[in-house]
Amino acid sequence: MLSSQPLIKKFTKYSLVGVLCVAIYFLSMFIFVEQVNIEPVLASTISFIIMTLCSYILNKRYTFGGTYSHTQFVKFMIVASVGFVLNVGIMYTIVSIIALHYLIGELFTVLIIPAVNFLLNYYWTFNNK
Repeated sequence: MLSSQPLIKKFTKYSLVGVLCVAIYFLSMFIFVEQVNIEPVLASTISFIIMTLCSYILNKRYTFGGTYSHTQFVKFMIVASVGFVLNVGIMYTIVSIIALHYLIGELFTVLIIPAVNFLLNYYWTFNNK
């Protein structure tokens, strides 16, 4: 019988990296909008890119390990793009179609997207088999 302990350990590390990367995102947003006076949508895009690169580096070193691979980097970016599309889709559905408060949409994105991204990264991006 296979143990789920390695999966749980990796998910815990992945979650810690995620919390740090979200903090990097919000710090970047603050700096770009409040200090550099960049328009918020552009600042959000730049911050998302910075967060995603930090996430790749930290997850590669801390969560999944192994040597750098261009293929893994591309796969990671594809997974990040899937997460981004899910975010837009979930928010649009909850806010524009169902007409609920945006914080409910954020709740759903926080619960769904990290789990989906982790599973894709665990089984596809960083799967060394």
